[in-house]
Amino acid sequence: MSKRYLSIASSNGGNGVFGYSSGNPQLKFLISNNGMLQSQELRFQGTFKRVLNTPRTGADPTTPTTNEIDKTKDVNVDAFVGIQSIIQNLEISSRQYSNRSLESIQNYPRLVGNFMSTLHSKSGLDTQMFHEQGSRGYGFDTLTEESHIDATNAVTKYSSAGQKIAMRLPFCATKGIPFDIRLVCGMFMSNDIDLEALGGLAITINLAPNENVMYGTDASLYHYIIENPRLVVPVLSKTEQQQMALMQNPSPQMNFLSFTSLYNTINSTDQQVVHRVSLKGVISTMSNFIPTSYINSFTENGQAQYNPAIQKLVYNMDGKRFPLEYSIEVDRDETLSELNQPTTNPQLLRNYIEAFRNSKDVKKSCINPVISGVQSQIDKHGVFGIGASFDSVSNAGIPAEVSTLGFELQAKLTDPAKFASLPNAQTTLTYSVYTYYLCRQSVQVANGGIQVVA
Repeated sequence: MSKRYLSIASSNGGNGVFGYSSGNPQLKFLISNNGMLQSQELRFQGTFKRVLNTPRTGADPTTPTTNEIDKTKDVNVDAFVGIQSIIQNLEISSRQYSNRSLESIQNYPRLVGNFMSTLHSKSGLDTQMFHEQGSRGYGFDTLTEESHIDATNAVTKYSSAGQKIAMRLPFCATKGIPFDIRLVCGMFMSNDIDLEALGGLAITINLAPNENVMYGTDASLYHYIIENPRLVVPVLSKTEQQQMALMQNPSPQMNFLSFTSLYNTINSTDQQVVHRVSLKGVISTMSNFIPTSYINSFTENGQAQYNPAIQKLVYNMDGKRFPLEYSIEVDRDETLSELNQPTTNPQLLRNYIEAFRNSKDVKKSCINPVISGVQSQIDKHGVFGIGASFDSVSNAGIPAEVSTLGFELQAKLTDPAKFASLPNAQTTLTYSVYTYYLCRQSVQVANGGIQVVA
């Protein structure tokens, strides 16, 4: 069995420059129907640049895509999502069978933020993820960040201001910052994919608005571009046994994971969020929150995760408590500010981690009392979410083709700008909630098309 790596350029390449406001806002990669795709090794590569909307006086007109190298410019990307924030939507479909969609993820960076903060520690982000996607996260200071220490979080030796600068520095390279991204989606967390049986794959990436990628006091003066994007695709040649199996069964059934993404707004302090997902084999659910006014704003980090001052959480299926047979009630003192609340939300966060894998198996994470605390959210880089596992025993998932899933949430919906204020001075905001369901899909190629197996 031989292995080869294919470097695939976007089929709508143009001049090789892509961007939401400059260049082509969509990338489409076509993978031929030949061999077995090693999906977990697939990479999205290119070069990321932050470019001034109006070139400086005296600038060379032949180089309109010069990267900003001034580290004093307050132009930042989220420290956990990194360059993955350029992807707004991701869709994987069959190339041959009328582009039948196999997995479609809306609001992709919010899902990436869940994974990066939950399954990676600060040291892991500083090393592996920094080299892949330019994300360093937040946590205890490294030696290079200690020189930027201010009073913030001093007792934990955690300087949000210093780490923000350290995160920005690599983006100031003259030629931009190269990236080598692992796409976060269910299909690419699964086993090898038979490209011949699926008729090849088409991977479509829609780019995100500039204001949802960059933030800071100077961010509105810039836009981002992606140069020379490509997909590096590892493909294994089929063995004789695999070829014979496909000939004997030209309508094979294939199983893989997939994510379904949903968006809601919460404007009541006691609200039910209900989803009719029509899915089979639902394994887990995870959600994160942000004030709606913070989305698509250069002044706010549109990828940060906030706690809307949750007081009570109940998960439901068809109106009954499931998978948790109890409600999670947060230990709070309503006479105190959010900053001085006595709880670190241990039960909320433990169940949230369970949505990814058994919490006992998560050895390193940025979900902790410091980074998931209120001060980090005030500093615009918090990581926080809710979630639950529907089937932690077999991981086969539960049937929800005709069921409703969701949760009941009681929360104060406090404005993050007022987290340090006493209750009588607090104000509320409408919050957006991004929910993702992980499920097992089964499809079969038959009658010239792809059908979902019931």
